[in-house]
This record gives sequence, C-alpha cells and structure tokens, in this order.
Amino acid sequence: MSLASKAQQYDVLVRELLVLLDRTEETDEGRVFHPNRISSRRALDAEKLEQVLKELKNTLEDWG
Repeated sequence: MSLASKAQQYDVLVRELLVLLDRTEETDEGRVFHPNRISSRRALDAEKLEQVLKELKNTLEDWG
C-alpha cells in the first residue's frame, strides 16, 4: 500500500470516528446526548483527550 493511499485511509477512518463521536440523539424527555463516547477517569487525561479530538477535527476541516 502506498503512502498516499495509507494517508487517505487514515483520513477516512478519522472522519468516521469523529462522525460517531459527534452523533447526537434525543431522549423521550427531549434531552440531547451523545451515545458514543471516549472517556477517562483521569481528569488530566480527559482534558488532553478532548483537546486531541478537537485538534483532529480542526485539522480535517482545514484539509477539506
């Protein structure tokens, strides 16, 4: 597999991951929530994880 096709596959997979994490649903009571989550019980790790996901999303948006 060429480097370009690996990069393209990586791009597709990251986009799919972010779509899953951004998905929202609504309860019968009208509360909106994210059914798919990646979490950590470590506060600093959770903050870093949130930052990494934001940066990934921004990077993909910048690339089109």
